[in-house]
Amino acid sequence: MPAGRKKKARNICIDRDDLLCDCFGPLKVDKKVLEKREKIYLEADELQSIIYQDIDGLTMDVACKKLWISKTVYAGIYASARNKIARSISQSNVLFLPKE
Repeated sequence: MPAGRKKKARNICIDRDDLLCDCFGPLKVDKKVLEKREKIYLEADELQSIIYQDIDGLTMDVACKKLWISKTVYAGIYASARNKIARSISQSNVLFLPKE
């Protein structure tokens, strides 16, 4: 039996057809160099939290209710997403968006 808590379903509503691509990296970099850079993977719930709070301007209370999670869990997800995005920008890493 696997250790840890059972993952709960979250209300993620990202339309993958609207995404331009599934990763972002520095421009004008050779493909071989780009492949050697650190890859950072943004989870679907992290991307959804960024959309709700930073783009849609929702409060944490409303965003938590839309994702069906507690404020504590939401705060951790949101902080993780912001950290990953900041690292990818400041260190020129490749940021991969969720595929499924």
